[in-house]
Amino acid sequence: MIDERLRHVAVTEPDAVSFIDGDRRLTYGEWDWLSDRAAYSLAAEGVRAGDVVAILVAPGIAYPIAYAGAAKIGAVTAGINPRLSPREKSAVLEHSRARALVTDDADAPSPGILLTPEQLMRPGAAPPAATSDPDAPVAIVYTSGSTGSPKGATFTAGALEAVRRIEAAAEPLDHPRVLQAIPMQHMHFMTKIEAFIERRTTAVLMDRWTAAAALAAIAQHRLTTFGGVPAQLELMLMDPALEQTDLSSIARITIGGAPVTPALAGRVRRAFGVPVTVRYSCTELAVCTATAPDDPDEVVAHTVGRPLPEVDVQLLGVGDDGVGEVLARSLAMMRGYWPGRGDGLDEHGWFHTGDLGRVRADGRLQLVGRAKEMYIRGGYNVYPVEVEAALAEHPSIGLAAVFGIPDDVLGERGKAIVVCDEPLDEVAIRAFLAGRIADYKIPDVLEVRRELPLTPTGKVDKRALQQEAR
Repeated sequence: MIDERLRHVAVTEPDAVSFIDGDRRLTYGEWDWLSDRAAYSLAAEGVRAGDVVAILVAPGIAYPIAYAGAAKIGAVTAGINPRLSPREKSAVLEHSRARALVTDDADAPSPGILLTPEQLMRPGAAPPAATSDPDAPVAIVYTSGSTGSPKGATFTAGALEAVRRIEAAAEPLDHPRVLQAIPMQHMHFMTKIEAFIERRTTAVLMDRWTAAAALAAIAQHRLTTFGGVPAQLELMLMDPALEQTDLSSIARITIGGAPVTPALAGRVRRAFGVPVTVRYSCTELAVCTATAPDDPDEVVAHTVGRPLPEVDVQLLGVGDDGVGEVLARSLAMMRGYWPGRGDGLDEHGWFHTGDLGRVRADGRLQLVGRAKEMYIRGGYNVYPVEVEAALAEHPSIGLAAVFGIPDDVLGERGKAIVVCDEPLDEVAIRAFLAGRIADYKIPDVLEVRRELPLTPTGKVDKRALQQEAR
């Protein structure tokens, strides 16, 4: 339980620093005390166990305080990424069925109970005890589905405990110092909060990631572990400040979110002088596979390692080439898509990732592609149908095809080919999309054509377009 684990650390190591936010340092004792206030404030407003509390705040210490406070009264936290467009934020808020919203966004819609981070800190009596039921939902982690509609993966108290247990077995870290550049609404923090607390982690918060800022944080705060997507590591290696940065505190590098090239794996090892591991997972699974710190570059670059403890992986529909769809199952995974249970899982409890892979003779999983059209731009999942729907709202665009194309830095970037009878201003199109979808979903390349190739059934032939683009 989040409340019990946080309380224990607050008593045993109250002065240990949990978060560094600019000049502000939040100790574990303060985190526990302020989240007590948050729990009281939510309860005073009428929030009860099982109610959903949505959190929409700028990166900072308000998020973990609100998350822990909600957990202390048995409420369910739904994080809303501030980078989403107003329409996307409203869709997530509506889908979550939130009873309360904690936000510093003056334009955010109210679900009934609206609290600013300041109002969440009112002094009051100790919060009511939360349920100890391992099947009680604790967190809803949102990920765009292949249809573009909001989909919230539901994690129970038992699932978060399983994540903690698996993380402890996989990487027994003590007092790690890390960079928290991924939004806290992401699965990484939402599902690993108990592991975060148990390890007495210190996280340096960053609003917007840049290579220069990441390197500066490593040196200033003596970070011990660093995690990022391949694009971030590429940009750090390219930054002139790298040679002057003291990297001696770093003990390990973890890469995830997109495939790693052999060249990148070797360059990262040489630059940082530490082991490099690769992890594979998704929002619905929380944890899945990983390479080992002593694996050679060939393994790091061409596989995503073996299943982590307590995780089962199998392939479905394996062909003559040994390739099949990756399925995974564990106690740490979601219990279904909110608000139901079991939705998104098959009858045997397996989650179908939509990724294609093969298991090598050494037992390591090798990904070869994705069955879905989703592409990953700089670590962010982008679903073409969602972008195409936004483009289709433009009065001058008749048809749109969106897909990912390879990129040396971002891994993949988006390309949109649209049908239009008149010239289009790319700047105007980007401005049009900015109010409808998140910035990382806006295509990097826009091309206008009079027509698009079609399959015999009348669908846009994206495979032909992708082959043209390569």
